[in-house]
Amino acid sequence: MHLFLRLSAISLLLVLNLAAQTNNVAQRLGYRADAKLLILHADDLAVTHSVDTASLDSLNSGAVSSASIMIPCPWLTEVADYAKHHPDADLGLHLTLTSEWKTYRWGSVAPNDKVVSLLEPDGIFYSTTEEVAANAYPVDAEREIRAPIGRAIAVGIHPTHLDSHMGSLFSKARIHCGVHKGRT
Repeated sequence: MHLFLRLSAISLLLVLNLAAQTNNVAQRLGYRADAKLLILHADDLAVTHSVDTASLDSLNSGAVSSASIMIPCPWLTEVADYAKHHPDADLGLHLTLTSEWKTYRWGSVAPNDKVVSLLEPDGIFYSTTEEVAANAYPVDAEREIRAPIGRAIAVGIHPTHLDSHMGSLFSKARIHCGVHKGRT
């Protein structure tokens, strides 16, 4: 089943689940039904030590209430250590199919030979969501989406939510399909 269909099915289940609940989000969080909520979220954890420091300090002080982690990035162990000592922290995964910086780049969590359509010739992710939309095959994207979830759990992070770095997962209704280096 293609990634788009799976994501659609999951979205439909979530919508149906929310519709079936009698309380709105505010009530489920312990507020009045008509309460206005502002959720401040930090993303790109693990990309640099300075991002981790600022984001984790913000979580600790309550300035933000949630954050998401880029598993392919080099400061993952720092965030995993935080997660170990803060098991109730609202930490999700910032699913990553792009690497936008000019001189600081990262590649896949899955083996490179299993996600060829997601990578430039030197083994790093494309810089833009447009390049992902033009080149990515659903099977490769699904494999790469699953890999960081597994790695996160392996290092002791229990994700509370998933989102998409640079919106690359949502850059096109259906990620490009076709033959790529002998695969369909």
